[in-house]
Amino acid sequence: MPVYEFGVELTVGDNTAFTVRGALRGLGYVDLDRVERSELLRLKLPEGGLSIDACGAALTHAEVVFNPNKHRLSHSGPDETIVYEAVVADVDDDSTALAEMLRDRFGIDGLEGVERAIAWRLFENGGKSAGAERLEWACTSLLANKFSQSFTVRRSPTRITGK
Repeated sequence: MPVYEFGVELTVGDNTAFTVRGALRGLGYVDLDRVERSELLRLKLPEGGLSIDACGAALTHAEVVFNPNKHRLSHSGPDETIVYEAVVADVDDDSTALAEMLRDRFGIDGLEGVERAIAWRLFENGGKSAGAERLEWACTSLLANKFSQSFTVRRSPTRITGK
């Protein structure tokens, strides 16, 4: 079963990322220069179902997750980067209704499920990506609620922006 991961990013200023930057700096991360955030959607489809490009095209019409006036949609490509990101997800997230809507109203035929998460990328002075240890610290300090969320730190996949 293929799982396609899409990132939805703001093309306008991200006030949440700006606030997180200030909070993490206040917690002692003085070298933090920039914070980036993406909403992740992982779509589970059957073998032989829609292609990643067809799913992406359908998502660009689904106003419940994508607004062309303020969002950019990308999907995972080959893992060629050395940028790390923390992926934070709600433990009890029930996205059944979203999956039904994407399947029934926006043409993502055969969609078996959707998982949602937020990917956080931290960059230090000089544009250097924060390491895995620093992202672990940021998650336990601020980005993830240990009672209701889980997180993983991973190498960020290359993001391919739709045409």
